[in-house]
Amino acid sequence: MDSLRYHMKATYTANDFIEVHIVAAGDDCATYTHDPSAGGLRLSGIHRTATPAPFDLAEVPDSSPDNSDNIPVWLITHRSAFPGVIAMARPIGLLISRDRGSESRRVIAVPAVDPQFEMIAALDDLPAECRSALIEFACQNGIAAEPHQVQWQPAMAAHQWIHQARQQAHLARAAWKKGAIRPAWKPLGYKVAGARRPSEAEPNSDAEYAYHQLPFRFQKYVDEYLAPSERILYAVNRPAMKSAIKRLWSPRTTLQEGILFLTDQQLTLVTEIVPPDSANIRYGYIAHTSPPERIESIDVGALYPETMMLNVTWHAAGGRQTIAWEFPREAGDELREVSKILSGWQPRPNDHRLRRATPPEAVDIPLRDPAANDPGDIVPVITRLAAAIRRELHENEKILAHALLPAWVERRGYAEALVVTDRRVWRVPDPISASGPAYTLYIADIASVEFSMSILESYLAIYHIHGGRLQIERIVFPFTGTGFKECFTTLRRLMAICLA
Repeated sequence: MDSLRYHMKATYTANDFIEVHIVAAGDDCATYTHDPSAGGLRLSGIHRTATPAPFDLAEVPDSSPDNSDNIPVWLITHRSAFPGVIAMARPIGLLISRDRGSESRRVIAVPAVDPQFEMIAALDDLPAECRSALIEFACQNGIAAEPHQVQWQPAMAAHQWIHQARQQAHLARAAWKKGAIRPAWKPLGYKVAGARRPSEAEPNSDAEYAYHQLPFRFQKYVDEYLAPSERILYAVNRPAMKSAIKRLWSPRTTLQEGILFLTDQQLTLVTEIVPPDSANIRYGYIAHTSPPERIESIDVGALYPETMMLNVTWHAAGGRQTIAWEFPREAGDELREVSKILSGWQPRPNDHRLRRATPPEAVDIPLRDPAANDPGDIVPVITRLAAAIRRELHENEKILAHALLPAWVERRGYAEALVVTDRRVWRVPDPISASGPAYTLYIADIASVEFSMSILESYLAIYHIHGGRLQIERIVFPFTGTGFKECFTTLRRLMAICLA
């Protein structure tokens, strides 16, 4: 009977698993970055956890309307994973604490990839010392006042909570978007399948039809990256290839698969960081971009028999930046078409053509630390940052987007706010922990921006001209952080308006 019981426990279906994002490690762990020259992951350091715990703190994505209050998950592991990792987990129960009418919940889960947890189907299957450690942590960190206030519920209760929260979040987001049009760049279906009349196909270009021919992971990157109002004018696929620029080095650098997008708002190369592994995990992308209005010159040339180069020069108030993107030889005609389309944006003598002049709408996303056990812990920090921002705002200056850079990122030791206004991007430090003025870059001085959203490393790189020289301001942020994509999108759209 016992052997049959454990065999049944080890039989699971896809509905038993959920995807979670690790936001804080329970113990010190190694961190890694991808090294293209070595073709693999490189040990980059040791993550020191701020609050040791008998689990890794994770969250269920999309379980709150704006991802600011996602369902917390205590993922019990033998070895901690570093923050930002995406993991498949299997809920085994729910920890509930009730005190004077208030209730606090935590999903208890185990990792799907660890066979040592295969036989753990319920909270009762955990060792007694493990359950005691969870209760002790809850009491020490204000989740429960006394051990007797902690109650356990089965895995079914956890799944029901997750399902209900996701459903409510979906309905809330749908209510926000009620009456809004679908993304302008997204076609109705593959080759407009199901269109009832020809006019249904008219809003979409050939490049937009090609969206459904992209690998699924690239469709996801595009969904995350393009603004709803953008229109794709042309797209060029670049397969993974060896770099010709660095052909003198051995081994030659491998350029990962990517897509060059020319839209009515930007010219951007979206490149995969690492190909998906056998588990089909998407490691994210890097997008290097600038608006067409910033392009000073563009040309297409051959570099060695097998490679074509797209050479782009972007201008800013103090100078210019030139970048060369490599493509296979057969992409030459497509690159020349991109160059031809872009030439329509270049300045002309006595130019009276209409230009974009309206800044993007402000995006109001609350400042949030994804690693905080309790959102209330960072309220004093956010209050001080908000006051510092108000003190340094210029007259009539409008904040369009912002995000929180927690103190634990890159071991700065103090929190910062990343702020994008209608005229500049700036980093405002927590006045109680850091000295010196906020770091400011004016939009007109920026030539291009690069954005990486990855579990390996997420960052915003701003290429700007200072003293006639190209410089880079690189801002690393947590993968599970909120507001950074909005800061990036707002920044790149402002660059089309705040010209040199």
